[in-house]
Amino acid sequence: MNAQISTDFKQLIESPNAKLFAKYLFDHHSPSQLNLPEGHWSWKYFCCTQEIRRNFKFGAKPRLGVAIGGQVAWVYGDIIWTFNSEKIINKNKLTFKQYLKEVDVELLQYNPMFDDKEVAQHAYHKKIAHRVCYNLFKAIKSLSLQGTIESEANRYYNVGTEIDLLGRTDLENETCIIEIKILPPRRGKLKKDGTYGFSTQSIKEPKLDHARQLSFYWAATGKRPFLVYANEKEYTIFDPSNSDLLTEAAMKDHLKFYKSKAKLRENLLIQADGDINKLLSLVNPDWEHPFYWDIGDEFVEQAKRDFNKAMEG
Repeated sequence: MNAQISTDFKQLIESPNAKLFAKYLFDHHSPSQLNLPEGHWSWKYFCCTQEIRRNFKFGAKPRLGVAIGGQVAWVYGDIIWTFNSEKIINKNKLTFKQYLKEVDVELLQYNPMFDDKEVAQHAYHKKIAHRVCYNLFKAIKSLSLQGTIESEANRYYNVGTEIDLLGRTDLENETCIIEIKILPPRRGKLKKDGTYGFSTQSIKEPKLDHARQLSFYWAATGKRPFLVYANEKEYTIFDPSNSDLLTEAAMKDHLKFYKSKAKLRENLLIQADGDINKLLSLVNPDWEHPFYWDIGDEFVEQAKRDFNKAMEG
């Protein structure tokens, strides 16, 4: 496979519509962006600055993943890349005990200020976080990684569109690439005593969005893919030998999905010709989506005003 590998985030756009895309300050696709519906993507990335996006509601579940997964690089990574592709040699790796302390700090700094459900979810996360960490480390240890391990490297790949896809790896060495996913517990209904019950999220097969994301890293590096899941009770590792979603044929299908989505996005930007209101008028906001618009009431109201203005124009 011809892998296109780059650690230069400021890659030049070489496309017929480079000047138009530059008007939008749009220089890459990413797996996480391509998983979003077009309406939410259009508003989030072309109506909101990065500073505004940082103030979106960030729930307890993704916070658990960030707290546990975000520190792994400092335990295993020999080389850690910053977002601007600055190379850090990790000479003083964290011990597992130090890692647990860092996870605790991350969780203590989080303030679930949205509602009682989030407060209860976060409180339960603090109780089970160390068990999740333990299972994650058992999973990584079982892979017996050899050689130099890199983390957070920028990887580019072109799926047949004008603009490349960009993603950042969790862990990789010379032969394999590892994507880490933390599965938070599910919150049940409110009980008569005023508390919530929680149940473990099972690990039976990879989630489709996760398999698609891994297909990008597979294509960008040419390395064997591993998808690592961990919850408070167990871990599971998926690779092409035990998941139909990670075979070479499946990976190629995932890349076709990304190509279709990326082409649609580029065509929308071309059709809007730099006019954000026109861009919003071309997409469906899908307000009823249960997850993507869970960003805080004030931001949803602003989004509705922006879409209404676009439709009136």
